Amino acid sequence: MRVFISAIVAAFVALPALADPADKTEHVITTTGSATAFVKPDTARIHYGVRVSEPSADAVKDVLTKTTTSIDEAVKKLKLTGIVISTAPVTIKQSQGNNQGLVAPAAPGMAAPGPGLGPFLGFTSQTATISEKDPEKLRTTIDSFVKAITEAGANTGGGEERESQLGIGLTGQEGNGGPRIVLSREDDAAAREQLLQKAVAKAVASAKAIAKGLGAGEVKVVSVTDVADSEKAQESFMNIYGIETQGSPRTPAGEVEVKVKVVVKCSW
Repeated sequence: MRVFISAIVAAFVALPALADPADKTEHVITTTGSATAFVKPDTARIHYGVRVSEPSADAVKDVLTKTTTSIDEAVKKLKLTGIVISTAPVTIKQSQGNNQGLVAPAAPGMAAPGPGLGPFLGFTSQTATISEKDPEKLRTTIDSFVKAITEAGANTGGGEERESQLGIGLTGQEGNGGPRIVLSREDDAAAREQLLQKAVAKAVASAKAIAKGLGAGEVKVVSVTDVADSEKAQESFMNIYGIETQGSPRTPAGEVEVKVKVVVKCSW
């Protein structure tokens, strides 16, 4: 009797499961789509400043004040419109990098700093935001602005620089490559609209391909979410020697990247 029952159970387990006609469980496929375009910029942010190295804090302050005044006067002479300039607090400090007992040269009449101390360093940092819808006019404005401020004494991209390990400072101004110019597109609504359509189309096509592979029929779009790209591209910038691009080496010179990413959920 036990053997007969076991045989019935084994036969029942071996039968394929029959689909329940009432089972209308909705299956969901989630896919992503992205699209990228390169457009002309309509905004430039120019980061610039002055770095000086002097034997005393008073000397640093004097040089920074005179140089900053010269830069401001040079900018005023350009008579530019659509420009906003912000200024960060001035930084003055004594170099701490001379940890090998090396003594920086002293100016005539001034005492040289002792071992372990370098000269006094000063930094200024400013940002000019220029808005212009005409790309060619924007480029011309950038060129004239950078030329004016560098000739007046701007010698850094703003902010405080890292000191060398030796910490040996020389009297006078020291630069780090000049102003840094960040190009961007503030009015990117038209470009984003087209890119969103392409991104959604890509995501839906992927969902259809997956459904086909599973032997399903047509898919229905349930929701579409516009999300920020998880890997934000680094800013493209142009210095006084030309245009450089960080992040995407394929970005055309003088253009900026607009990128969208969507998450699409489909059911079948």
